[in-house]
Amino acid sequence: MDVKDIGIKKNRILISALLILVALVFVITFIFMWWDYHSQDHYKYLSENAIEVETTIVSYGYDYSSSNKNTKNWVTIYEYNSEWGTVYKGRAAVHSNESTAKAEVGEKIKIYIDPNSDWCGKRLPSFNYERALRVAIIWSFPVPIALYLLIYRCIYRNVMNRKIKKKVYGSTYNNDRIIQTPQANTVTQGEVTNVVKWVVCYVKVKYRDENGATREKWARSWFTHKEAKYLQQKKTINIAPYKNTFGILEEIPVKPQNALE
Repeated sequence: MDVKDIGIKKNRILISALLILVALVFVITFIFMWWDYHSQDHYKYLSENAIEVETTIVSYGYDYSSSNKNTKNWVTIYEYNSEWGTVYKGRAAVHSNESTAKAEVGEKIKIYIDPNSDWCGKRLPSFNYERALRVAIIWSFPVPIALYLLIYRCIYRNVMNRKIKKKVYGSTYNNDRIIQTPQANTVTQGEVTNVVKWVVCYVKVKYRDENGATREKWARSWFTHKEAKYLQQKKTINIAPYKNTFGILEEIPVKPQNALE
């Protein structure tokens, strides 16, 4: 029967990649939401200071900015020359065929312009400080959790696991299991005293540390329900004490894929 590593020797590439992705998503969203909140000042300014003018659609062209390259869109362009010398230019509309866009050239449309900049648009932006602040605060809550998972569960735990494995197997240890024999006095036994099952499982172990003192601590590795059940049933497990922590060094039996049911 085959076996697979659990505890500190288990490969965590997938979960580490997932934690990195989750942290990036929440941090980027957090930054965007606070940027949107601070943008309310600009939106409010435009709603109070922009003026409505009439301008003309002066040209049309192919929409090279379209995200769907299989769809051909055509855009019409308006242009307004202000009395103070600023030229305002923007997109009037998007059409699915060239003939419709071409027919709009020369038409008059209403737009809004900012007399103090080159901003222009077909409509005024809306602003809502309370909503923007509320959304920004809501998106702030997951960020510390995501960063904790990334820094502690991904980066810190991987570094600690490498240090423990180096202590147990020496500097020549590798994850391909070519060298397996632990060095003398690096592995001892601990007693599983508690298991907490959630989305992931936590295992509490009673053991003697490197100074001979009896400790009872939670293993900092995550376990699946199947792995936690195995450790709980085995009760006495192999661990490697390291400073104020320890690593679980166990293998769980795995039925071969081609085995008969």
